[in-house]
Amino acid sequence: STRLAFVTEIPNADGTKRFALQVSDSDGANPRTVLQSKQPILSPGWSPDGERLSYVSFENGKAEVFVQEMRTGRRDSVAAFKGINSAPAWSPDGKKLALTLSKAGNSEIYVLELATGKLSRVTHNSQAIDTEAVWLPNNRELVFTSDRGGRPQIYKVSADGGRAKRLTYEGSYNTSADISADGKMMAIVHGQGGKFYIAVQDLKTGTVQVLTETGRDESPSFAPNSRMILYATEQKGKGVLAAVSVDGRIHQRLGESGIDVREPAWSPIRK
Repeated sequence: STRLAFVTEIPNADGTKRFALQVSDSDGANPRTVLQSKQPILSPGWSPDGERLSYVSFENGKAEVFVQEMRTGRRDSVAAFKGINSAPAWSPDGKKLALTLSKAGNSEIYVLELATGKLSRVTHNSQAIDTEAVWLPNNRELVFTSDRGGRPQIYKVSADGGRAKRLTYEGSYNTSADISADGKMMAIVHGQGGKFYIAVQDLKTGTVQVLTETGRDESPSFAPNSRMILYATEQKGKGVLAAVSVDGRIHQRLGESGIDVREPAWSPIRK
């Protein structure tokens, strides 16, 4: 079985908002709350065994990365450096998190070893914003978003650092990569004419196919079977969850709560 994690945003009567990190069945049913906060919660991500969630919380007045065990509720703050602490992404072996940190100035990609707390810097590009790293299934390489060429595009780099290779050339705006479990496809947010769509790029051929048409689409997350992509979009000013097949033929809306829902993440298959 698989689960979804997502963030809901509920307005209070006094004009403030409350945020909740929730986990549901794969169709959006039976949501349960993992964390509630008066401050934003961002970027939930599942460990490869589906037992832990990483996320960014502002509950302490600044961005902080937490890892929470699903069974016990126990959680640890793993990144609370000066500046930005964002975009945690699990390595396929579950031992490391890729992070975006600005503790050295600009946003850069780092890798954190969870058992030891050892932190390694991956990118060194003081002029650019590097962010949103995710791992390739080989556990050795990362893809990330960078504006080092002037506009945001997706690049690939060794998790040990070194020279980055640009992967996206279609259009002037490509961000928020997610890699399919089979390593063949990359889901991205593709910008065209001020609108944002979910697209998929074949990593072997480089071919890009735009899958959605609403123009306000974000946060793509592959299903564990690599055939569907979960994403967030907007309807009537509210965030909703949707899914699309990698060939663009099947479109689904998930959940009908009337609540603002964003930042979806599809869990691995639980053994």
